[in-house]
Amino acid sequence: MTAKIPTKAAFSRPGVAQQAAKKRGAKRTEDVCSRVRATMASIEKEMEANEGIYPHKNGALSSAEVARRAGIHPTSFFTDKLRDLGGEVKDWLANLKREKVVGSVKAHRTLATRVGDWKKLYDGLLQSHRDTELELQEAEHQLSEAQKSIEELTRENARLKQRAADVASEKVVPLRPKKG
Repeated sequence: MTAKIPTKAAFSRPGVAQQAAKKRGAKRTEDVCSRVRATMASIEKEMEANEGIYPHKNGALSSAEVARRAGIHPTSFFTDKLRDLGGEVKDWLANLKREKVVGSVKAHRTLATRVGDWKKLYDGLLQSHRDTELELQEAEHQLSEAQKSIEELTRENARLKQRAADVASEKVVPLRPKKG
């Protein structure tokens, strides 16, 4: 059996195909907008987690990077349908550049500042460790001196007890003051 090929358009009303295509196009545009906005939100979260620095591409953030992360071509922001979204991304980037560290040079400076802060913290902890070691040595020395003193006193106590025992075997007469 041979399939019959239609010779006329399958649509009975004129323009139905155009309307369906426009709906599909509008849906695609809406999907692109939502992906770009989700990408911008994701980037903001990453920057918050990384002390205000964009953690990828050496801190350089641009509309091309937003487009790449959203899975669209960077020139899409210049089309008629997405021009407003491109402006939104541009404004968002300008706002980020005012508030946070965006750009490789600023990121490197901020990184150098953070490294300097960590170095200061490390040096402070190192000095604290040295001070604690000296205090420990002093305490150990004092403990050693105290143990020597205890040993001397223990020997002297034993010697005095022995002497007291030796004297106790002799007749001890208390000396009383004379009356009268």
